[in-house]
Amino acid sequence: MKLIRRFAFAALLLPVAAPAGAQDVAPIFEQVPAVMYETYRGTTSNFNGYFEMLVDKYAGSDGYGWAIYRENPKVAYRITVLPEGLESLVSVQQARGASFGDFTEDQIDLWNSSWGSRHVAVYGAAPALSYVPEGFTVDDIRALPYNRTIVYYLKWDQAGAFRDALRQRAELDRAHGIDNLVLTTWNGGIGTQAQTVMIRVSAADQDADRAALAERMEIRQAGDWEEWQRLSRIMNDATWHMERHDQTRQNDLSWTP
Repeated sequence: MKLIRRFAFAALLLPVAAPAGAQDVAPIFEQVPAVMYETYRGTTSNFNGYFEMLVDKYAGSDGYGWAIYRENPKVAYRITVLPEGLESLVSVQQARGASFGDFTEDQIDLWNSSWGSRHVAVYGAAPALSYVPEGFTVDDIRALPYNRTIVYYLKWDQAGAFRDALRQRAELDRAHGIDNLVLTTWNGGIGTQAQTVMIRVSAADQDADRAALAERMEIRQAGDWEEWQRLSRIMNDATWHMERHDQTRQNDLSWTP
């Protein structure tokens, strides 16, 4: 039997921001305080076959589900909810590791061939830096399969300025009645570089995201446009590197217990 790689995680306190003022935390952040975020590069058709096999294997059982997102034919992501934050990491790894006792040699070969270049990271939710409708839940986010994902690598001494500017931009948008935005913010922890922030803007598809963005920009330009631009410049100046990933959920490869 081929060697199955396993990952051990050291304990790390994720910087989860508290909600601003008396605002209640949206249900999605109570349900998803943290996520395990796996990036797969160099994927092949075997990648699909492996997760199709897992969906069939785990159908009707309890356990830790996942969502698969595709960026392009060579890059994919698996996101797993950590319902108890970091305390869930060990349980997830043990549950998935134990399952390999029921796999055949051919299935394990499929597992190995699909793995490729895999990177594991953990992100903690930042409710105070997010912008979601009141009462927004996990089911609501599943109904929005497209995600425009931006990862900011912050300058060490300007991380606070970045977060303050992001929070103030959201306050400006709310003051002008913008309500067509679903933006979740995540602080990087295990497996990420220091001072990493991931923002995910969710929509039904890329066209819907573009249309909603154009509508928001019209509202901003008619309001406090100069202030919005100033805050955006602060965010950009506080960032030493930025990445954008357009991701679409693959429901046939995702599994919900």
